[in-house]
Formats: sequence, structure tokens, C-alpha cells
Amino acid sequence: MEDRWCNACGVKFSPRAQSPHQAYCAQPDCQRERKRVWQQAKRRSDPDYTVNQSKSQQTWVRSRPGYWQAYREANPKYTDRNRRLQRERNEQRRIAKMDASTPLSPIPSGMYRIQYLEGEAGSDPISWTLRIAVIGVTHEST
Repeated sequence: MEDRWCNACGVKFSPRAQSPHQAYCAQPDCQRERKRVWQQAKRRSDPDYTVNQSKSQQTWVRSRPGYWQAYREANPKYTDRNRRLQRERNEQRRIAKMDASTPLSPIPSGMYRIQYLEGEAGSDPISWTLRIAVIGVTHEST
């Protein structure tokens, strides 16, 4: 069988005879990448798999209360990196704070034409000319 290039690391490797379609070399990092890609595709195509994975994760978390808090305390570099990356993602999404938005301005006073377009074929559309005057604006908070 001829050598191939690994999809993960790009290094040339000889596939196993038992795996004629092998696309990843035997390095642990490449095998992790192979599994990650497979799981991603499986979650997209199989809703049952997604539900089962979610339930399994929830069970694992419930059986280990305080695990993540202890992990973050023991790995401050992980925590700092995660917070930095989250700030970058938030900045990319330009998440607005609730009080940062400005209220919508009212329709300005003036003359407006309202036209009813639906009608019988060949008939003239019905239209009305209105004068709208803004008297006051109130903004309700939710």
C-alpha cells in the first residue's frame, strides 16, 4: 500500500493493511484529532448520539461536584487563558450591554402616503394621504 499524508499533522505515513482508508497517522495527537472530527460529524448527523453524549456529560458532572472549581484553582494559567479567549470572542461578537442601546426615535412629524397595493388586476391602487404629528414620546422599561 502506498504512503499517505496525515490529515492532522501532514507527515507522510504508511497506512495499516487492515485500514485501507486510513487518513491519520498513529501519533496520539493525530488520533485525538481523528476522534474529534468523527464526533463532530456524528453529532451533526445523529440526534440520538448528541442526546446520549449530553446525558453522559451531565451524569459525569453530577458525580464529581466541585471538580471544575478545583481544576481552575489548580490550573490558574488555564483559567487566565480561558478568560482572555472569552473576552476576545465577546469582542468579536460585539455583545452590547442592556443599557448601551439607545431608544428608537419616533416617526418624525410630516405628510405620509399610505397605499393599499393588493387589489384586482388592472384596478388603481387605493391610497390615503395623512398628516402625522408627534405629540409626545414615552419609553416603557421591561
